Amino acid sequence: MERKISKEKYIFALLITLLVFSSGLILGLYMEGKRAQSIDLANKEQKLDFSSLQLQYAFLDQLRSDKDCTAVQRSFEENVKGLDNTREKLENYQQDAWDKQEFENLRREYTIAQVNYWVLFRKAKEICSNDAVDILYFYSTKDECPRCDDQAFVLTYLKKNFGNSLLNFVFDGNMKEEPLIPLMKSAYNISSYPTLVVNGRVYHEFKSLEELLAMVCPDLARSASMNNTLCKPYVSR
Repeated sequence: MERKISKEKYIFALLITLLVFSSGLILGLYMEGKRAQSIDLANKEQKLDFSSLQLQYAFLDQLRSDKDCTAVQRSFEENVKGLDNTREKLENYQQDAWDKQEFENLRREYTIAQVNYWVLFRKAKEICSNDAVDILYFYSTKDECPRCDDQAFVLTYLKKNFGNSLLNFVFDGNMKEEPLIPLMKSAYNISSYPTLVVNGRVYHEFKSLEELLAMVCPDLARSASMNNTLCKPYVSR
């Protein structure tokens, strides 16, 4: 009789353990699915926004005269902010993603979105005389690139100070799933990290805050709306 009760206790304990484990697993899958769905929805919205911006700039380009770019530039800036929000969601998702293939697909979509906005930004500079500076940042793993985290910190600091006058586009140099990355690396002769492409000029090693200010400030100084004390030592009077 005692042995029967003991077996029943073990079976009951086992069922409770399986129930708790299953509940945790289902909850984890549900939460991950919601996160992935949120990023996927943001990507779809960005595709629509990007298509709209393409048409807006194409419309302005067709007019050729009396072009009012203010509203379109404001729309572009808001969309780039949305792109950065997607990056943050993607980084958080990466920390404990269970479906690695889904994560890689989302990361690829985000990479393509960045390239789309960068190409449009370059076109916008021609159409609307945009004086903002664009920086392409190629990074790698900590083992291959011990100073990549430092470079990212410097770029983030610059972005916070210059706002929409400076746009950072960040790419994983080891990403082989997206053919655009090897193509861009070949175009800019990138074989080491960190590498920066600042307004089309390539720099193949870590750049300090002072070095980057010396690069971007002369370009930013052309903008009448840009008045930042960080640039004063680097702009000739």
